[in-house]
Amino acid sequence: MNILLAVCGSMAIGPNLISMLRDIDYVNKIVGIDIDLENPGRFLVDTFHQAPKTNNKSYINFVKNICKIEEVDAILCTSTQNSLIPLKKHEKEFNDLGVLIPGTNLDDLLIANDKGSMLKKLSSLKIKCPDYCIPKTKRDFDYFIDKHNEVVVKPRISSGSRGFKILEKKYVNDNQNIFDKLNNSPKMNSDEYKKIIVKNNNLSDIVMMERLYGQDYSIYSLADKGNPLVTIPFKRLNSKEGISLKSEVDMNIDVINYVNKIIKSMNLDWIVNLQLFLTDDGIPYIYEINPRVAGSIILTKGANCNILKYGLDLISNKKLNINKPLYSKMIRYYTEVLV
Repeated sequence: MNILLAVCGSMAIGPNLISMLRDIDYVNKIVGIDIDLENPGRFLVDTFHQAPKTNNKSYINFVKNICKIEEVDAILCTSTQNSLIPLKKHEKEFNDLGVLIPGTNLDDLLIANDKGSMLKKLSSLKIKCPDYCIPKTKRDFDYFIDKHNEVVVKPRISSGSRGFKILEKKYVNDNQNIFDKLNNSPKMNSDEYKKIIVKNNNLSDIVMMERLYGQDYSIYSLADKGNPLVTIPFKRLNSKEGISLKSEVDMNIDVINYVNKIIKSMNLDWIVNLQLFLTDDGIPYIYEINPRVAGSIILTKGANCNILKYGLDLISNKKLNINKPLYSKMIRYYTEVLV
C-alpha cells in the first residue's frame, strides 16, 4: 500500500504518523505533500511534493496528479480544514482513480468539525454537553457572560488552542494592550474581547462554553460508519497549546460509553479523536471532535492496540484482530531533523 500524507509538515502529528506507518509491513511507500517546502516532514517521507494552498483552484488536480504518479492507494489527512474537507468534497473523483480517503462522510464531517454545530446536534439528541452559546448579538454574548463566572471562547472552526480564550468580567492584566490580550494571553476581560470580535464582524463565528473543571481526556476511536470498534481514553496530564505533552491510558467505562454514544449519534467513521472533561462528579462533557488522526495517536501503539494499523486493515478489507488496550504512558520529547 502506498500512502499519501497530506500536510505532512504537521509538527504534532506528522512524525508520529510516519514512524507508525514505517512499522506496518504492507505499507510500501509514504508520499508527503505540504505547502511549506522546508517542513521537516518532507525529509522523513519517501517522496515529497510541494503543494499549492487548498483554496487554490489547482489543488485538487495537483493531488490527483500526485496520486497517479506515485500510485497512491489511500490519503491520510493531518488537518481537517486544510486537507480532509477539501479532498472529501471530491472523494468520488479520487475513488474513480482507485484512491481511498478514509474518514467520516462529508455532511457529518462538516457538523463534527464545527464546534457550534456539533454541540447543537448533540444537545438536540439529549446527549450531555456543556452549557454553550453561539452568539448572534451582543445581547446574547452579554447574557451568557452574566450566566457564568468564567466562559471559554473559541472559533467554531479551529484546531489545537488557536483562538482559545477564558473570559472573565473582571479586568485581567491591565498593563497589556487589547491586541496582546487577544493573541497571547489565555485570559482576558469579556468586554474587551467583545469589542474586538464585534469590530471584526466575527461574533457568530465563535462558540461560548461554560468553563469545565475536572480531568481532561483525549480519546481515540476506530469506527465503521457509526459503529465503534475500539475506543481508548487517555488522560491529558500535561498539555500546551492544545498538544498533549504527557498522557496515559485510562479505560474509564463511563467515558467509553459516552464517546461510543457520540460516535453513533454523529455517524463518525474511521479514526476519530474526541476531547472532553470528566467532572469531579464523574460526568463527561465533550468540548471538541477532531474527525481525523491527531497528535497522540502513537499512544494507541504503546497500548498494544494500534488504531492506525487497524484503520488501514479496515479499508484494506483485512481481518481485524483488535487487542485489548493495555496501560501505557506517553511523555512527548521533541527532536530535530538535520538536513
